[in-house]
Amino acid sequence: MRIGIDIGGSHIGVGLVDENGNIIIKREKDLVKKENLDIETIIIDTVIQYIDKIMFEKSLNINKIKFIGIAYPASLRNGKIGKSTNLGFVEGEKIKETIKQHFNIPVYIKNDAKCAAICEKKYGSLKEYSNCVFLTIGTGIGGAAFINDTLLSTTQNDLFKIGHITIKKDGIECKCGKKGCFEQYASITSLKREVKDKYNINEELTGIKLYKLINDNIQDEKMKKIEKEYIENICIGLSNIIKLFEPEAISIGGSFAYYENIFLEALEEKLKQNQMVSGDNCPKLLIATYKNDAGIIGAANIV
Repeated sequence: MRIGIDIGGSHIGVGLVDENGNIIIKREKDLVKKENLDIETIIIDTVIQYIDKIMFEKSLNINKIKFIGIAYPASLRNGKIGKSTNLGFVEGEKIKETIKQHFNIPVYIKNDAKCAAICEKKYGSLKEYSNCVFLTIGTGIGGAAFINDTLLSTTQNDLFKIGHITIKKDGIECKCGKKGCFEQYASITSLKREVKDKYNINEELTGIKLYKLINDNIQDEKMKKIEKEYIENICIGLSNIIKLFEPEAISIGGSFAYYENIFLEALEEKLKQNQMVSGDNCPKLLIATYKNDAGIIGAANIV
């Protein structure tokens, strides 16, 4: 048995995972970020509390757990996980070490998109493809590439920071410090921003409320315009990925997976048009099998 922890930009998931990648039991919490809250402490306390609850409910001793794996929204720097910009620059290494000291068992940490990709490649949508790409679209955008069934990586730093390729010169400023980053135009966060702006919404929109608003107004001219621009922005990023890696398939996870019935068909058509113009083959476009569970399962398969 392993414990998989998925710490996202707006969500924490903790699960007990067996040797075959099945989640036996899990606990989840939406992460509400406010300036007066200590997000780091909330994350640590929540994770410890959830692990204790899972161990109690399953009548397990922590020594029966092989290791704890953490999927974290930051990249490796010199072999260590860095600060998460989407969590207000919270230190991933501190979270890892605190949990390790508390439970006194091995703890490993890896970029959240890479963890989700490991899950989809081993068990899910990308299982049958040797050369493929996984893309997670949610609070931000992350991803991973597999070449000949091997996760593309370096010994020191993460590769494939696809959310921070520039798609618009002098565009919206990103938390990373650059302007015009892919995730500022194609993440679910950017989609929410556009919907709130065009529909003059001042209240906070949860993921469920955003989905319902888009789905209920999909034939509205304003929403059609939002959808068209959003799909075009995603396609710019996908076209760059295809040029670089020539994948057989691209799987999309994160919150975007729940918009499959709204966006996938239009995205497939637009991508095919782009690839016909460029003369490149169009890879199979897939939706992640495990959706938001991919991070937990992938974290439990880091080693």
